[in-house]
Amino acid sequence: PGVSCWKKCNTHRPFHCSWPLLGPAGNTSYTLNLCFQKRSLCRRFEVGTGTRYSPPHHQVYVLENTTAWVEARWGQQLRRTPNHTLHLSQAVKLDPPPPGLPFSKAGGQLRVRVPRPQCHGLDQPPQREARFWRVGDSSWTQVMCETAMVAAEDDSVTCALGVNGAFVVQLRHKPPHWSSYWSDWSSNISVPEEILAGPVLSHQLGKLGRDGQRVLRLSWQPVLQGQRDVTYKLDVHMLACGCAGLEEEDAVELGWEVTEHNLTLSGAEYEILLTAANAAGPGPAQQLRVPAGQRADLSFKDISVAGGTVTAQWEAPVPGGAFCFEQRTLPEPPGQGVCTLREFPANSTHGVTSIPRSSPGALAAPGCHRLAVHGWDAERGWATFALWHHFASNDSLAVPINISTGAAAVVLQWTPSPRAACPGALAKYLICHGTDGDNVSYSEADAAASNYTLRDLQPGTTYRVGVWEVAEDSEGTCSAWWHFRTKALGPQAAAWRGNLKYLGISLGLPAAAAIYHLSKRRARRLLFPPLPKPVGTKATQFSAGEMSQGQPRPGLLEPSERFNPAELLLPEPNPSEETTDTGTGTAVPPHPEVSQPGPALEKPAAVAVSPPGCGEELPFAYRRQEMLSPVGCPRPGSSSCSGHPPGQEEEEEEEEEEEEEEEEGRQGLHQPLIPIALLISDKPIIIRDEEGWDLSPGLSVP
Repeated sequence: PGVSCWKKCNTHRPFHCSWPLLGPAGNTSYTLNLCFQKRSLCRRFEVGTGTRYSPPHHQVYVLENTTAWVEARWGQQLRRTPNHTLHLSQAVKLDPPPPGLPFSKAGGQLRVRVPRPQCHGLDQPPQREARFWRVGDSSWTQVMCETAMVAAEDDSVTCALGVNGAFVVQLRHKPPHWSSYWSDWSSNISVPEEILAGPVLSHQLGKLGRDGQRVLRLSWQPVLQGQRDVTYKLDVHMLACGCAGLEEEDAVELGWEVTEHNLTLSGAEYEILLTAANAAGPGPAQQLRVPAGQRADLSFKDISVAGGTVTAQWEAPVPGGAFCFEQRTLPEPPGQGVCTLREFPANSTHGVTSIPRSSPGALAAPGCHRLAVHGWDAERGWATFALWHHFASNDSLAVPINISTGAAAVVLQWTPSPRAACPGALAKYLICHGTDGDNVSYSEADAAASNYTLRDLQPGTTYRVGVWEVAEDSEGTCSAWWHFRTKALGPQAAAWRGNLKYLGISLGLPAAAAIYHLSKRRARRLLFPPLPKPVGTKATQFSAGEMSQGQPRPGLLEPSERFNPAELLLPEPNPSEETTDTGTGTAVPPHPEVSQPGPALEKPAAVAVSPPGCGEELPFAYRRQEMLSPVGCPRPGSSSCSGHPPGQEEEEEEEEEEEEEEEEGRQGLHQPLIPIALLISDKPIIIRDEEGWDLSPGLSVP
């Protein structure tokens, strides 16, 4: 760095020369040298220890090139700056750009509006450059800017930053002359993050009410979460009417915290624009097109069309200050309606004899014509007073149809005509059909329908059919001139019907028989349960103590008489069991001889051979066939006490119990029926294998 000499803009004050430190501070003396080229004259100015000096104005020649340098001395040291040539009259240093400059940012480009310096002789815009810094950067990034004159006092400065994000930007400028100097950097300009996408807009449109207004509910997602410098702007534009001079609120400004808003609209078509903006500028606008509303009872009091000329009367239900007459041909975009600024009271009647600013015969042109009258009030805004649609066409009311035939039904399909797209112009469809020589049948379809099915037709028969449109102002006629023939059944169809009948009979009879058999068998089991069959060859053994006369009175299920212990029943050997038990070494004792009853036989000497501990009296719970014996004692007739291991004996008992439970489940009765049958008998009973009951008369007990 060397010496620099400059002056302020529009001032005759002395020049200011400055240079950096060249030696020890306070011990270095400086000398400023100025040499003027044309005059071959040099001047030396002893400055002292300072680094700034303003030479006297009368000793400086400013209209020619001048070479300047500075010499520094301390002790025996001498040092000088490089030579610097400049034209003093153009050596101007501008003030830095002022703070608070308006700016915008889009697509990585920063646009700043900078006031042009009011400097004498500055015929061209100054040069400008910017430097920016963002979080995470280690240093400033410096870029050149382009300047364009946009007004008499302001310049538009565009700086290509190249990236998006939040920045701190500084600007500086200088006159275009080579002798001029860059100004100091401006104060920081905080540039927020650019809004690259508009808010996601959603809406809910209400129906047009009887008051001629509807509510549009708007909601959106906020952009740049957490930034409070974002504002939202809603621009509402009524396409059909634009009355100059009305104090309408076409734009609504909303804060950063607002994410929903309601608008009250008339029945006209609207264009809604939602824009999010911050200090960097607005983002992309989100557009919403609100279609025109329809309501049948918002009608004219009287309206007629003759030769393209309309005569209409309507009533204003509320007071207002302006009318707007809308006329458009659907689906073309609406044109600018005719606005009339005139005060009118409530419930006043108004009328027109022709459409203002419309060409003669405009309503006679083919198409769907919409006529509407809207009124404006300062408090309520716009509202629709009257609404009417008129369809003009020279086409026939007959509808071309496509017929899909079947044996007993046909499907009629058609493409809706332009009349169906005109609100209220089409009342319904009239369908007529019949055979040649018979009466024609009529049916109706909704105006929104595009197909209809004729049913209950005769197979192989020729019919005539027609589909006609019924306009709103006519009763409707129908002529059946389209012919079709239903499909015949044919032999194949008859054969299929016969096969289906045969198949139904062949499958139905066995199914019915099976159902009957199962139902009968189940009913028989429920009404007449089978008698139980005793299992095995074992009889019940009663203890002698229970047969004594000293026992208490028997219960309901106990036998009424006691038997002599000597006359107790003994099991008969089962041949199958004898064969099975041959390996155990246990023999079944034969039947003892039955003695005559007498008083001396109260206690038997021995009833049967049993293991020790097994001849004890059994409790009543064990008095039935196949009941478990007390712990440590086998069942009567079992071979456990004669040599079988206890483990094998328990397994056999468990298997026998499972077989008994399965048999009881199949028969539907519980096992306790067997001891009941034994106890209620007054005669000795011998139970044999699978042979039922054997009553022995010779063994009766007196």
